[in-house]
This record gives sequence, C-alpha cells and structure tokens, in this order.
Amino acid sequence: MSLYNVLRTGVSGMEAQSFKLATVAENIANSNTVGYKRASTEFSSLVLDAGPSHYSSGAVEATVRYNISSQGALSYTLSHTDIAVQGDGFFVVRDANDGDYLTRAGSFVLDGQSGNLVNAAGLSLLGYPSVDGEEVTITLNDTAGLEPVSMDQMNMRATPSTSGIYRANLDADSPAVTGDVPSDNLASSDFTVKSSVVAYDDLGREVTLDVYWTKTQDYDPAVPQSAQWEVAVFDQSTAAATPTTSFPYSNPNPPIGGATPASPIVAQATVTFDESTGSINNIVSTVPATGYSGSVDLNDPAQAAILEIQLPNATLPVLIDITETSQLAADFEPLQVDINGNAPATVKDVVIDDEGRVYALYEDGTEVEFYRLPLANVPSPDQLRPMAGNAYALTNESGDIRIALPDDAGNGSLVIGALEQSNVELATELTDMIISQRAYTANSKSFMTGGDLLEVLVNLKR
Repeated sequence: MSLYNVLRTGVSGMEAQSFKLATVAENIANSNTVGYKRASTEFSSLVLDAGPSHYSSGAVEATVRYNISSQGALSYTLSHTDIAVQGDGFFVVRDANDGDYLTRAGSFVLDGQSGNLVNAAGLSLLGYPSVDGEEVTITLNDTAGLEPVSMDQMNMRATPSTSGIYRANLDADSPAVTGDVPSDNLASSDFTVKSSVVAYDDLGREVTLDVYWTKTQDYDPAVPQSAQWEVAVFDQSTAAATPTTSFPYSNPNPPIGGATPASPIVAQATVTFDESTGSINNIVSTVPATGYSGSVDLNDPAQAAILEIQLPNATLPVLIDITETSQLAADFEPLQVDINGNAPATVKDVVIDDEGRVYALYEDGTEVEFYRLPLANVPSPDQLRPMAGNAYALTNESGDIRIALPDDAGNGSLVIGALEQSNVELATELTDMIISQRAYTANSKSFMTGGDLLEVLVNLKR
C-alpha cells in the first residue's frame, strides 16, 4: 500500500537528515582540530518501480564523505616540531598496536614515556633513519623501512668523524723552508704555519690533529716550476713533551682492525698551486699511499683534493676536502674548518628543516641528522577511511600508498613552525544545520500526515 510507503519514506528522510545533522555537529566540534577534514552528507534517491498506473514513494540514502583533499589554512606557531604540509601528501604515523596510518595533524611533541615524537592523538611520527645525512632508501609503495622518530636513539650517541672541509689561505710570499720539514719528524723540523682541528673516534673521544703547512718550493718561471706546499697531519696526543717543539711525534694508536702505524704521520700530501689563480691544481698523497693523487678541478668532485686521515681507535678514515684552499698574497687565514662527528652528549632540542631532515641539537652545540621525513599520498585521498585521532587508513577505493620525499613525485612541501587548521567553515555549517533542521521537520510532517490518512482509511470500516 502506498500509504505505508509514505511512512517509510518519511522515516528514511528523517534518518538521512539526522546523518546530515550528525556531520554538521562533528564539523562544528572539530572546527579547531588541527588537520581535521570536513565531513559532508550526500543524498541519493531510491525509486520503487510500481508500474505505469501506480506510484509508490521510495526513500533516500545518505552517504557520508570527507573532504580530505581540501587544504586547510596554515597558522604559525613558535614550535619547530610543528609541521604543516602545503599541497598534497600526508605524514606517516604509527599507533600503539603498530598500525600505520596517514595524517595531516602535524602538532608533534616529545613523548616522555616512549621518547618518540607524537601528535595530539598519541600517534608516533615515522621517518627513515638517516644518520649524519646518509642517503635513505625509500620503498615507494609500502611503509617498510620507516620507524618512529625517537629521541632515545639520539641521546648519548657518539658519531665518529668521516668527512670534513678545510679551507684556508696560505701566504704566497712565505719563504720556502730549506731544512728539515714536518714529514721528517725531527726536533729540528721547521714549518710555515700550524693549526689544529678536532675529530672524533668511534667512541666519541676527541682527537686533536696538528695540521702543518710547509712551503717547500717557490714559484720560478725560469725553470719553470710552481709553488709547492707540504701538508702533514699528526695526532697531537703523541707530540713530544718539550717546551720548544712538538717534534718528534710518536706512533699513534692503531685504527680499529688495522695494523700498528709505521709512521707518526696520519696524513701527508704535496700540493701544487696554479700561479695565475692561486688554486690547487695538483695533489700527490704520500700517507696513505692509497690516497687520491692527481690533477685537481674545483668544478669536478671526482677531482677533489682529499686528505685521508686514519684516526686512532676509529674504523673509517676521515676524508678532508682541501680543494678550496688557496695561495694568495695575504696572511694565513683559516676560512672554513668543518669536520663531522660528535662526542656523547645529551640531546638539548630537536630541529626539523623544510626538507624533512630531523636533527638532534646537543648540549655542546653539535647538530646531527638522524631521520628523514617522507610524505605519503594515494590516488584518491577523499576515499580514505577516517580513524580515531584524525588519522586515515587505506581502502580499496583510495588506492595504494605512494611514498616519496617532500617536493618529490607530486608531494607538497613542508612548512616548519606551522599547523594546518581544520577546513571547516562555521558559517556554512550553521547554514546547513538550519536547512537540515527544516528538512527533518518537513519529513516528520509527511510521516504524521501519512499516519493520519492511514487512520482515516482504517476508520472507514466503522
């Protein structure tokens, strides 16, 4: 009977509008939730085919969708662990049950219990281990290799030195040394300039290195011959205990897994300078003999002037790039001395840059990279399934996950010290609330009218 269908249709309409009112209430409640995406209700009709001479009212079906792909406005904060995504992409997070999800809620803080960076929902931020800037290997369609960004892993961690830059200017007018030079390692050894740098062994012990630059040959256009300098490096802890000279140095401790050094010299090379530019154009490494020797090109990393230093109590050598050291008519001046590595220290703070690199800032001022943050995306973000904690799970309709670094493969960029706000517009929600309220009331009236007509029909028998 069509009157019964009127009742059912009225109930269907009220139920659909209650869905609409529920999404409006949820949107209003989360209007200030970081990274929240607006829910909306879409209606579709269900039509009953009763034939050409009859009509039976159908119903309405409500479907809830989330406007996940819509960008919310950014608000700026004073925290450098607050991160927003500008454009496409999601942070990858993990819950307490090791489930991996996607989120745009980037209000991350340090959790005192786990040591992880977590957001307001307690979900741990995931990143690729990238100790001291090593290149990460990304699994493009899976979260394999990702792990929680943990401060516990960064605390009291020693990073051995493996690379560095030594850039200085050597005085072109310095006279050549004609007697014993540092590589002779005699008490009578003479040199042009001396400086010291600090590196770190495998356990984070400081190793002070004495670096001697000695001019051994003047420029002479008549020969012709270029100006040459000897650079020799020693472990300061093996210096002679005399008030007038550090020579002779004794043999340092052997490197881990290596043989006892045959010489106190831990690095030595002869460097030739171009007289017209003052730049290094050739290097011949003597210690170690396997070090790089040959022509030097400022524009070709494969032809860099490298000093290879094998520290005592260290597994890997330290490769010091001296390519940009010059010989100009000015006093000796160290321009840049930078060697990686750090001694064991407590993490003072965590710093994240816009490339997604996570650094531990130690109490001694050292800054070491530990993680690289990726962004994840799916072909249809609006088809993701919302989860508790403002996170999203994959569905068949959303498509498979795609992981890449920020600004790569269509991903957006990171904005540090900012949060993405909810994309809810209160004026729109309040308007929808009024409309849904009126529609709910109208559906209730059709239900009541259908009930009254059915009562009239039943009373005809009397």
